[in-house]
Amino acid sequence: MNPFILLQAATPVVEMVDQTAQVVETIPEESYFSLILKGGWILLPIFLLSLLAIYVIINKWLVISRLGKKDTVWLSRVVELVHEGKVDKALKFCVERPYASAKVIAAGLKDVELSDSEIQESMEVEARLQINQLENQMNWLGITASIAPMLGFLGTIFGVIKIFYDIAKTNDLAIDTISTGLYQKMICSGAGLLVGIVAYAGYYILNGRIDKVVVNIDKESNEVLKAIRAYKKGTTEAA
Repeated sequence: MNPFILLQAATPVVEMVDQTAQVVETIPEESYFSLILKGGWILLPIFLLSLLAIYVIINKWLVISRLGKKDTVWLSRVVELVHEGKVDKALKFCVERPYASAKVIAAGLKDVELSDSEIQESMEVEARLQINQLENQMNWLGITASIAPMLGFLGTIFGVIKIFYDIAKTNDLAIDTISTGLYQKMICSGAGLLVGIVAYAGYYILNGRIDKVVVNIDKESNEVLKAIRAYKKGTTEAA
């Protein structure tokens, strides 16, 4: 084939590539932050909800780690002291520990002179208080997981409204006419879903840890309650 004909055929393609490169060069580079700002004011409550979710997740993780720590050495020592009749030392041993189960057991040891049903009731009351402390603020994660995607959807609606408003105002379907509304739609939807997913995951992960702590409280308090009953039975037989 004639090289001259190939050169003529390639010339329009080269010119089109040069024009495209010039257009790309004229487009200003934008940072991710500036793109996010195109989402509009609806991103402010979504951002505040994200801060709330992160704070609650970190705070509750630390609280659950502190209150729900499992210490078999401590528990065996308390049971041993109760069997030996050293209830005061066992009580002091429990008060010195920050565990939720330690506070529940301490409530029972304080009423060791009462009947078994009253001791068990004291433990149950304290257990409810400790569980309430563990579950405190968890509702905020549930609210965030529900509201954040809704706010994102609301931002999407505002973006659609802006697109149609700009089209009606300019009577032009060019991409630059509708791009602002598209930015707002996509950014708001993405931000709302991301915050909702984080809050939803945190809610169920923390709830799983709380359930384990509750089971541990029930198990350890029952072991000490059995030791108290054995101690009281031995005291009665000795008398």
